[in-house]
Amino acid sequence: MAENFRLIFPLERFETATSYVSRLTRYCGLQEPRVLCLDFGFRWQDFVRGDDDLLEKIATIGGACPRDMKRWAVRTVDKNRFEVCGQKATKASLVRSRLRVCPRCLIEDHQNGGRHGVFRRVGWHFWSIRTCPEHNVALIVIPPELHTLHNYDFVGQVLKNWAFVNYHADTATRHKPTDFEGYIFDRLGGTSSNPFLDDLPLYVAARLCEVLGFVMQNGPKLRISEATDDDLRLAGQTGFDALRRGEDGMYAALEAMVSPIALRTVRHQSDFGAFFEWLRTSSMGEDFETLRDKVRDFIFRTYPFREGDTVLGKVCPSRAVFTISGAWQSLGIQRHRMNRILLAEGLAHTDMADKSVRLHEGLKSEAIDDLRCRISARLNAIEAQSLMGLSLEMLNQLRDHGIVTTTVDALDQIPKFDRDELEQLLAKLSAWVTETQSDRTDTVSIIDATQRVRCPLADIVKLILGGKLTYLNRDAEKCGLAALRVNLPELRAALPQFEMPGVTKGDASRRLRVNYPTINFLIADGVLIERRLRNPRSRQFLDAVCSTSLTAFEAKFETLGQLSKRYHRASGPFGCHLEAKGICPIETPAGISWYYERKGLEGRLRRAGLIPQNEKEPT
Repeated sequence: MAENFRLIFPLERFETATSYVSRLTRYCGLQEPRVLCLDFGFRWQDFVRGDDDLLEKIATIGGACPRDMKRWAVRTVDKNRFEVCGQKATKASLVRSRLRVCPRCLIEDHQNGGRHGVFRRVGWHFWSIRTCPEHNVALIVIPPELHTLHNYDFVGQVLKNWAFVNYHADTATRHKPTDFEGYIFDRLGGTSSNPFLDDLPLYVAARLCEVLGFVMQNGPKLRISEATDDDLRLAGQTGFDALRRGEDGMYAALEAMVSPIALRTVRHQSDFGAFFEWLRTSSMGEDFETLRDKVRDFIFRTYPFREGDTVLGKVCPSRAVFTISGAWQSLGIQRHRMNRILLAEGLAHTDMADKSVRLHEGLKSEAIDDLRCRISARLNAIEAQSLMGLSLEMLNQLRDHGIVTTTVDALDQIPKFDRDELEQLLAKLSAWVTETQSDRTDTVSIIDATQRVRCPLADIVKLILGGKLTYLNRDAEKCGLAALRVNLPELRAALPQFEMPGVTKGDASRRLRVNYPTINFLIADGVLIERRLRNPRSRQFLDAVCSTSLTAFEAKFETLGQLSKRYHRASGPFGCHLEAKGICPIETPAGISWYYERKGLEGRLRRAGLIPQNEKEPT
């Protein structure tokens, strides 16, 4: 029998295998394909599943091309998984047992080849193809049989419903096929035109266009189950237009769906509606996961998810977008401080309705990292002290001399030191550290040096930066400026020298051997003269006692402390003894050291029997 059919019953272009067997059955004068299949030793059910050996066998018997037979057949590859024209398909994307046809195509087939001429085109199997590209009419569905297997007998079902076909050939809805439908036809024909969609299985690419376009057209609230066939046809075209730009087009479409409130909360399900539900509930195998991953990544970088939150079965690896609350909590700063910097940098605005701060766009992780770096680079006084190894007084001294600076801006309402500036200063000073080691006894810490030579730290730093100190060593056990050691003699020689025509109040009190309040009393009484003089050691201005006035005082008066030293007597009892002898001091307030007028003092002391130790005769 195979010899009788070879090369006399060709396979039509794009004709499915079951359609071919249905036509071959009538050509052989049989009533249904099951009988034909049994005559050739196999079951019709096995052929419907697309068994390769049976396809090869039928092609040989009928004289059809085996390669085209396999290519246009709907072949089962797994449970609810199929392959058509080299493209993957699923039960949801294919019309298997129902017969969708173009009535005008069938009329022409009948006119050209009679009852044996009507055949099923492979494109009619796909739900996403809803229009005949040759006649510009909508495809129709022939009323199905009760038993599913009978529906695969294409010729039998068409002839049985010929009146239905004729009626719809005249009344079918007219519209041109969309570019989206043309794309599916092209892929079935082996032509590629969109790299992004081409990389996806056909069933995923087609549904992506339809669902994405549906939400773009109708918003996120309408359920796709409520869509009509024509709604999905137009939605497919809308989605296909958006995806002409490939992956970027998909992201642009999703970006347009993101609502303004997404800057304050996670609401991707509400924004994407049916599109997200499709991604969440569909089970399309591993190929579908590629698309799901892309959309999930977009969601993570668009909405303020926290690390560890789950979307579409996977957790957020790291936070990519922050709300204002999430930002200040992540940075560890107060909310009002966060608001200030956002407003100052134009990242947010104040809502006049409730006076709240609103973001213009989501805060990306890059912006938060930048703020974090800026915050970490701004040091308060305590942090700056620790970095520099200084006291607060010395740190402020460096600031007052312009060696370091502080800033106040929207981020910080209190003066802050710049970490980079401080580290650069330390690096510049460290660059002057020499390998030459001076005598250890002559090197002291730069901090101690300020006390040893009564010199401000700023002056020593300026000498180092100016190259005036050639011996600079480092103490490995310390950090910051405290680690630097200078040569003390060299420092003294490098510091400018000043002359001071006076003495400090402290030196004056020690010289006169009186307490400090006495110096102030004598100044207030006009006995001593106070001057604003510059200390030759510290080079700082201070209140001092004029040397000439001090000399004049000593020429006229002698203090109890000086007398006690001269006579080697304790000052307290000695003063009482003198008073008992009638030698009384100048009248002064309580708490002021006693002092005596020199005129006649020496004679009265001798008459009282008081002779200095150096004048006594040896016994």
